[in-house]
Amino acid sequence: MGKQKRMALLLHPFRRELYQVLCSNPGTYLLELVDILESPLGTLTWHLRILEREGLVRSIKFAGKRLYYPKMLRSQEAEMAYLTMRSDTAQKVFAFVVNNAGCYQEQMAESLGVHHDTVRWHISRMEEVGLIKVVREGRKKRHHLAELGQALMKGSLNTITEAYVLFLMEKLEDGCLNPVIQETTPDHVTIRIDCPERGKDCFITINLKDWEFQLVEDDGSESLNDSEMDES
Repeated sequence: MGKQKRMALLLHPFRRELYQVLCSNPGTYLLELVDILESPLGTLTWHLRILEREGLVRSIKFAGKRLYYPKMLRSQEAEMAYLTMRSDTAQKVFAFVVNNAGCYQEQMAESLGVHHDTVRWHISRMEEVGLIKVVREGRKKRHHLAELGQALMKGSLNTITEAYVLFLMEKLEDGCLNPVIQETTPDHVTIRIDCPERGKDCFITINLKDWEFQLVEDDGSESLNDSEMDES
């Protein structure tokens, strides 16, 4: 691809907005992007294809739908974890495991007032992506946080890494946009680029939104100790 075509990659106003939206909402489904950007499906698909072809965006199929996320911004494992935890029920199940390490599925269902098949479905997805580990004890299974679940609790999955900033700068330099970092924090980076067609500088701003899941600390009233678990 020639330099002139590469230069247009993020100079195109809609494509730049699309990329910034994906950075703010990684793991977004196609139809959700249509609503956010108020764009015709065909137009959106075309620009997504360009961003994906040029290595700025990736897509994966998860739970029967295709979702899009910026390459290098967060790991694929992180994107899968965030997607898995989008529903209120999933968050309640996860929170119960956090507050009651080693709990059984039956205890989750009874305490949360959720059908055991629903709990089993969410647990299965969380185990698949590495949020929860299931330890079998005879005919029963205990549930604990897995490594990815622990990282999610520490907040380390939702940060802009130095590796991502370097990756984006290289992409912009390759397009002859003369990028200059204006500001960078763990959840925000602003880069100035040349915009010849507009006759002035443009800015690409990447903001990571705070994840809405807030784990409510257990006050102990519903926490189950080992003896109570063993009696279940």
